[in-house]
Amino acid sequence: MKPLYRILGVCLAAAAVGAVALPRGDALSVADADGCPGSGAHPRASDIDANRQAILCLLNAERAKHGLVPLRQHPLLELASQRHSDDMVRRKYYEHETPDGVDPQMRMSAVGYAPPWTGENLYTGTGTEATPVRALKGWMESPGHRANILRPEFTEVGVGIAYQSPKRGVTGPGAVYTTNFGGN
Repeated sequence: MKPLYRILGVCLAAAAVGAVALPRGDALSVADADGCPGSGAHPRASDIDANRQAILCLLNAERAKHGLVPLRQHPLLELASQRHSDDMVRRKYYEHETPDGVDPQMRMSAVGYAPPWTGENLYTGTGTEATPVRALKGWMESPGHRANILRPEFTEVGVGIAYQSPKRGVTGPGAVYTTNFGGN
């Protein structure tokens, strides 16, 4: 059996830098990334499928730049990711490990997903920093997150999005993203 290998990272939202408002008149949106419609739109619970597709498009655009196969959505990874994003918002924490000590590998195994290669990226932001395009920017500027996105062993992904900040005292429209990666 192959050894288990995980790269875990946390990316906190940075202050808005150079936000470009879209002509939609939505002050919480930024410009879409080329080829990824809706990636600059402020995420809303009513658009969760479109928000997930925007993240998948952005991840795969980065992988394509490096000659990597695209990630495929996996329903079990999506379930683990969504549960974690929801839990962070509900219990107001922002960590890979839950307050009860449950880590990403344990969450993925609990939903029936247990390949030898797994990883997790987290991102949270409010206002324009909550958009999918800003989440990708944050991940790509972080060496651990970037490594997860560009790891050739990862072929599957699940995206979970909760539409509030997981941090106590943070108000305003926001989002927390969990991306769980897997592959053989």
